[in-house]
Amino acid sequence: MHSGIPVTARFLPAPENNGYTFVRTDLPGKPSIPGSLDAIVEHELARRTTLARGDAKVHTIEHMLSAAFALGIDNMTIEMDGPEAPFLDGSALPFANLLTSAGIAEQDTESTPIAITRPMAFTSGSAEISVVPDEQFRVSFFYTSDEPLLRNQSASYVIEPDAYLREIAPARTFCFFHEIEALRRAGLIRGGNLSSAVVIGRKAVVNSSLRFADEPVRHKILDFIGDVALLGRPLAGHFLAWRSGHQVHAAFGKFLKKELGL
Repeated sequence: MHSGIPVTARFLPAPENNGYTFVRTDLPGKPSIPGSLDAIVEHELARRTTLARGDAKVHTIEHMLSAAFALGIDNMTIEMDGPEAPFLDGSALPFANLLTSAGIAEQDTESTPIAITRPMAFTSGSAEISVVPDEQFRVSFFYTSDEPLLRNQSASYVIEPDAYLREIAPARTFCFFHEIEALRRAGLIRGGNLSSAVVIGRKAVVNSSLRFADEPVRHKILDFIGDVALLGRPLAGHFLAWRSGHQVHAAFGKFLKKELGL
């Protein structure tokens, strides 16, 4: 999507308590990068999530992590022969389908969820993420903009495999038509096209159709899941997000770790 560089990714089993690990197979020594909040590159969170260890870097990994996390996969090695994850159709559905068809093995060690036991709120500029206790992992997202075709959207889902595959995974990334030139000048979307994203104009959606009437806000939930996957453990709580993106998600994850003493 952003670099325009062809890449192949392989998803491999990982030992218990390993978490997510990215391996750059194209670099000398095949360096690994942990899929954790500590590896986030703070200044590269515009339109994507970037991780690094030393000189090795991977970016735009939020969709594949969203699929893995929602399907209950918490130990996985991802080999990539380039810096950017495959973008495919702009959703998480291809990743979710591949992981499901490969089969998901249950391991002996039980995963202990991060359980929210008290209300908490985090704000950054005009964005806010709150979380309250819930026995399940639930995400509610409230999206607002000044764009005529996308003023306000909201959606709320319990994140479990069947609902995720049906309601969240197919939702594609989106941008506004007037943003395209600025994104290109910033060195982004070099490989982007209408088959990998929804483009919204002031009077019409440039793509022929949406997969859901509220596809944009569903994709925001998809991204949120992929970013909180970097906490490294299942979640139990109701997360409510307003106007947030990758940068706010990363800051919220670190806030949550500190508040909970993780």
